[in-house]
Amino acid sequence: MTNSVLYNDKYLQIFDDRIKFKSWALPWGKKEVKFSSIKKINERKLGTFTGKHRISGTGNFRDWFHFDIDRPKKEKAIVLETSFKIYKRIWITPERHASVFNLLKKLVSNQ
Repeated sequence: MTNSVLYNDKYLQIFDDRIKFKSWALPWGKKEVKFSSIKKINERKLGTFTGKHRISGTGNFRDWFHFDIDRPKKEKAIVLETSFKIYKRIWITPERHASVFNLLKKLVSNQ
């Protein structure tokens, strides 16, 4: 693990080998996801039935939305498809969507 931060916002930090969620569930609970656990990265439009109003958590055991009080104001999410048994898809909504999407595509493809 390295300590060099490549991206930082209110809810996420990205390092060269992992993502650190500052608020995983509600405004507490930290979690780290290593890029070696991520199989695929997609972009999805947020809508009524695709998490736009979900502040945190899940409605099933496939998708997880980290805590983000600003998610209802956002239009897109980045979906990380993982090798985890539950919460196979982690939906993230960074403040700078386009730059984070491009950074993650590069970092995950190098793993």
